[in-house]
Amino acid sequence: MNARKYAGYTCVALGFALIVLLGYGVIDPIGGLPAHAASMRDVLIGLMPSVLLAVGAFAIGLLLLRGPKK
Repeated sequence: MNARKYAGYTCVALGFALIVLLGYGVIDPIGGLPAHAASMRDVLIGLMPSVLLAVGAFAIGLLLLRGPKK
């Protein structure tokens, strides 16, 4: 296995693990939820940085695994 595939699998696993940990509430969101959240919109905006980080790591991993076009 070359370094590109290893990095791809690592990124996919990291993205999946972050989403699972956020879902179970083991880790707090990076953005921090507003203490005075009046609606679900405010809560989702507070979660956005953490979720986007996890989805980005997953997407980068998939791109690395796909490899260059021939």
